[in-house]
Amino acid sequence: MTAVEILKKYWGFDSFRKQQEEIVQSAINGHDTFALLPTGGGKSICFQVPGLAREGICLVVSPLIALMQDQVKNLKSRGLKAAAITSGMSRREIDIILDNAKFGGLDFLYVSPERLKTDIFIARFKQMKISLIAIDEAHCVSQWGHDFRPPYMEIYKLREIHADVPIIAVTATATDEVRADIITQLQMRNPNYFEGGFARDNISYEVYAVENKRNAILKACQRFIGSTGIVYCQTRRETKDIARMLIAHGFSAGVYHGGMLGDERNKKLDAWLNNEIRIVVATNAFGMGIDKPDVRFVLHYEIPNNLEAYFQEAGRSGRDGKASRNMAFYSQIDLVRMRQRIEQQFPPIDLIKTVYRALCNHFGIAIGSGANESYGLSIKDLVKKYGFEPLPTYNALKILELNGSILFNEAVFHPTKIKFIVSNKTLYNFQLRNDDYDPLISYLSRSHPGIFENYYEVNETRVGQKLKKPKTLIHKQLQYLEKQGLADISWQSELPQVTLLHERLPDNYMQIDKKVYQTRKDVAEKKLESMLNFVQKPICRSILLLEYFGQKGKPCGKCDVCLAENKSNYSAEELQGIIDNLLNEKDMSLDQLQDEIKGVERHYLVGVLNWMMDVDLVNFKEGVFSNV
Repeated sequence: MTAVEILKKYWGFDSFRKQQEEIVQSAINGHDTFALLPTGGGKSICFQVPGLAREGICLVVSPLIALMQDQVKNLKSRGLKAAAITSGMSRREIDIILDNAKFGGLDFLYVSPERLKTDIFIARFKQMKISLIAIDEAHCVSQWGHDFRPPYMEIYKLREIHADVPIIAVTATATDEVRADIITQLQMRNPNYFEGGFARDNISYEVYAVENKRNAILKACQRFIGSTGIVYCQTRRETKDIARMLIAHGFSAGVYHGGMLGDERNKKLDAWLNNEIRIVVATNAFGMGIDKPDVRFVLHYEIPNNLEAYFQEAGRSGRDGKASRNMAFYSQIDLVRMRQRIEQQFPPIDLIKTVYRALCNHFGIAIGSGANESYGLSIKDLVKKYGFEPLPTYNALKILELNGSILFNEAVFHPTKIKFIVSNKTLYNFQLRNDDYDPLISYLSRSHPGIFENYYEVNETRVGQKLKKPKTLIHKQLQYLEKQGLADISWQSELPQVTLLHERLPDNYMQIDKKVYQTRKDVAEKKLESMLNFVQKPICRSILLLEYFGQKGKPCGKCDVCLAENKSNYSAEELQGIIDNLLNEKDMSLDQLQDEIKGVERHYLVGVLNWMMDVDLVNFKEGVFSNV
């Protein structure tokens, strides 16, 4: 089949989007390929179609369990054979999936990067016929990226095993520096490079300095009554508070964050996708893999620490091509807190080592053991047991991940999975002797004919409803089947997963790489400065965004800066000159400047003054501005 025929058969589209066909054809023809496409640009099709067009299995390396689960589910719904190997899976389950891949029973195999180094994976990978190696979220390869993952730096070794297999790397956000680093780290060979335009002409990017952010959110939502929107917050507590405020004022709103149970999150997502609720108030856990076309507005109650996160979140609006708005709100204290957040992200090295030791003790891991083992971690239990503070502990875990010591996947729903591990005859004899278990075993066998060869998801609530038995009884019976050695069961978990990437080291051998630590801190600080520049500089927001990603833009005419400049008698540069001249004569308050400068909106004037303070052109003390 041709690429277009594959697209039509499995995705139902008659043609590719702009640039997709060129990217797909490059990979099909065996070229290393790098695709930088903004959020909503259809990146997954760019490796899924060539993965099917070429002979063999498409190996997809992805850092996020939830993203892998979502893509595997999507591919299966299209009649394709796909599976994922992630942290938290039993060795037996991994064994079966790798055997299926080895013997050609899969079209796509998704693997988290830390699994690539394991002996069990490498041994089978050597025996697989691989069509394509796809690197999803490729910015994770680069130490200069906003979401660096050390295990990604080992991916190039796959090439040593399958030297002739092409690599395709895809990402939505990468600066020039990150792009060059990705190509180097993956050892790509003369890659064909494709870059989508980052300009979104139907979207406005607006940033407002306000005194009361909650009122600002409320007024913004009132402008969009009846429309679909997202409000982003930095903390779970804020999502609840803002949602309560909106509901109290008659808005149809719901909460979404990583601490919610999987079923609860899915219900909220489905309700929003089906327009049963119009506004979802969420942390950055919301949005991955979501493609709702009619999102008319995205509001930021708090501004992210980097432009990559902001651009991805803002990019979830207006995917149907219709006019949409992004509005971010901040106060001066927020700018201080953003700098404090960076400091908090990098706790003292001694604390990081203490958390590592406590983590190993918490799980009873002896020195010299634990390599590639996964554990469900309740951070609440850990901090309570060892007397830690929650935020520094969480940040210490993130640094341990950057150090290559652990893999830390935040709360992801792992459903219960079961496989019968005895013969059909043995199981039948058990049924004859245990009438009470016959309905459950018969239901599982009928529903999943391959349950003697593969693991299948089991929703205990749904099974109970089908058999007219309480969920507690179903759970108890499954436990008994496992205890009797009839089934191997991977139990449902909502906890964050911690995987040790090497055996536990003695305390005096455990080292935090100071270079990695400092490099990551420097990168975070540099990205924060770019974000603050975007927030405060009185230049078209669209131009600043495009410049950051290495593209050129023109004034959009609809961001807050462009609108204010159009309504004003002066450009930002002219206004800066007028302020400078006035302050040369005498120190002045904001009200005095407003009185002196006619035909300028207050918001616009405040924005220019904030930028002038940020670049040390003016001082502000006791309510008065003065020249430096």
